[in-house]
Amino acid sequence: MSSSSSNAPSLGEFLRTRRAAVTPELAGLPPGRRRRTPGLRREEVATRASMGTAWYTALEQGRNVQPSDQALACLARALLMTETEREHLYALAGRPAPPRAIDNGSTINPILQRLLDRMEPDPAYVMDAYWEVIAWNQAAAQLFDIERTGDKHPRNKLWWVFTQKRIETHEADWLKSARTLVSIFRSQATRYAGDPRMRQLIDDLLEASDVFRELWAEQDVLDLGSGRKSMQLPDGSNREFDYLPLRIPDLPGACLMIYLGVE
Repeated sequence: MSSSSSNAPSLGEFLRTRRAAVTPELAGLPPGRRRRTPGLRREEVATRASMGTAWYTALEQGRNVQPSDQALACLARALLMTETEREHLYALAGRPAPPRAIDNGSTINPILQRLLDRMEPDPAYVMDAYWEVIAWNQAAAQLFDIERTGDKHPRNKLWWVFTQKRIETHEADWLKSARTLVSIFRSQATRYAGDPRMRQLIDDLLEASDVFRELWAEQDVLDLGSGRKSMQLPDGSNREFDYLPLRIPDLPGACLMIYLGVE
């Protein structure tokens, strides 16, 4: 907390405006009499954030203090910040914000489903933070056999790869693709290390696949990226596809996967 931040003035200004926006009623406090401050008082924010009033005042005034991740999290809760406001708070403090929580109850925006349908005849699907396919078009359903039942994780992309070993046209392509997928999955799964469903998925994959277990032990990490791959169609023929992942802001950890057939 001792080093200064180049964003301190902006951080202090942001905190002041958020403090002014939270009424006592919103914070569950009595309105009180002769309240001159719009929103909460500094001492009220400090109390709600479990920190000293003098330290919070210095932070708001842009003085030589540097908040820890824990302090920022407490301030975000105390000031009832939205996810976007919380991420902005961390950015102003020069720190990466923790990932947004996975919303297991999220539903697909109808506009997104319309986009998937309009991608026909090119395959496209939406994959959540657990790599579970939660929306798709008919071309994707046919290519990846998404609508099959009976598997432990019937719509999970990693489960397809490591228990079905289909789609890629050659074993070398499959191994290359599998290594890449595990590296991408590791970088994402680490952000949700405390999530029990994520932990269960990893445990199931480790038990089900020797190859996954070997690749997981390599500790490689990659980010999502575009590329080209040759895949086997349901009729047994082969075709090349350019693939592109797109993040979906409304669904933390999810992405839209688009496969464009190469003519």
